[in-house]
Amino acid sequence: MSFWEWVRLTTGCLMIAGGLFVFITAVIGNYRFPEALMRMHAAALGDTLGILLIAAGILVLCFATEFAVKVILIIPLMWASGSACSHMIARMMMNEKQQGERKARKK
Repeated sequence: MSFWEWVRLTTGCLMIAGGLFVFITAVIGNYRFPEALMRMHAAALGDTLGILLIAAGILVLCFATEFAVKVILIIPLMWASGSACSHMIARMMMNEKQQGERKARKK
């Protein structure tokens, strides 16, 4: 292996390891935070940064292949669907909380 192949391999592996670290940190945050919205926020941020780092690491390792094109097409889909799902869950939880407060005031 040439020097540049070692640099590419090391960079890709470090990016993937960084993404795994972000995912593990998000999982720990999910268990440590007391409120559901805080847990969901940790999970959403972990997903966004973790997906970016892992996909970038894969792109560095598999540059110039058809697999890299698939990864490039998957990244926006993952980001859009994760953010949209988190936003919908947060709105649902806030609406339920507001309805509970209204019922408590009526009593």
